[in-house]
Amino acid sequence: MIGAVLCGGGSRRMGRPKALLPWGETDLLGHALHRLVQAGLQPVCLGPLEWAQRHGAAQISDAVPGAGPLAGILAALREGDAFVLAVDMPLLTPEEIRSLAAEGKLDAALVLPAQGGVLSALCGYWPAALAVPLSEYLAAGGRRVIAFAEQVEHRFLDPEALSRLGVKPEHLAGLNTPEEYAAALREAGLEGEVAR
Repeated sequence: MIGAVLCGGGSRRMGRPKALLPWGETDLLGHALHRLVQAGLQPVCLGPLEWAQRHGAAQISDAVPGAGPLAGILAALREGDAFVLAVDMPLLTPEEIRSLAAEGKLDAALVLPAQGGVLSALCGYWPAALAVPLSEYLAAGGRRVIAFAEQVEHRFLDPEALSRLGVKPEHLAGLNTPEEYAAALREAGLEGEVAR
């Protein structure tokens, strides 16, 4: 199974692309790729080739340029089943990733975690069988991950299911502000170590 890191573009609030934000000895992209390897997945970068090359990782280009994260997911699905991980979820552990990926394989359906009634739409198991409906959705102009998810066979993991899998809901939160980034660094014990 592929472990696909969704890199996204730049972030005005962060001052640079999230994938390139320092994280210990590496950056958020390197950290994500490493955790996917530790979880037993084959990591690929859904982002610029130069970013992938910095880490010696495979790279897959968007299937539909300019179509947002679903275009990257579609490109990954053309390679096989994929566990998709947004680059800005650095606290999700390899064990949690492994549990979520295994849970998805059981259903052979789209499996996304939900917390507080909100889906973690850019972290979950995507079966390769979704490539055709996703391609059709994008061709029709669709761009919203959750809108697509609700159209296909899916299972959303509620807090009880996440707890059973050993996944902490707070580890599914993305980093969207400098304050959230700083808080994640503190939680990981990396505060003050990232002046790269």
